[in-house]
Amino acid sequence: MFLLSTLLFADLNWAEDYDSALSQAQKEHKKVIVMFSISGCHVCKMMRDDVYSDPEVMAYVEKYFVPVELHLDFDDKEGYEVFGTPTFYFLDAYAKQIGDVKIGGSNKMGFMKKLREIQASK
Repeated sequence: MFLLSTLLFADLNWAEDYDSALSQAQKEHKKVIVMFSISGCHVCKMMRDDVYSDPEVMAYVEKYFVPVELHLDFDDKEGYEVFGTPTFYFLDAYAKQIGDVKIGGSNKMGFMKKLREIQASK
């Protein structure tokens, strides 16, 4: 699983799993992005190829967030409701949800707007 995530997200430092994402966020005083995906999700692929690969998005995520992807094919949902893929939860370092759940993809501008909104919240 980690190898798959590493290959898919070669330019971002994605956490290996949910628990390590929270641990890293606590150590680095960052927030967590949890992305739920599933095999064959075309929107998930678009997010990887077009949004996460953008240098501005990568730099912002690396500075303020610890991202983790949970594959519904083989990962537990960790108690979160998943309404479709991708589904994004934004958490503080202690797993408290910040802002609204984001369902579906978006372009770079839309995703950056959401990230800035989450980062600005306490």
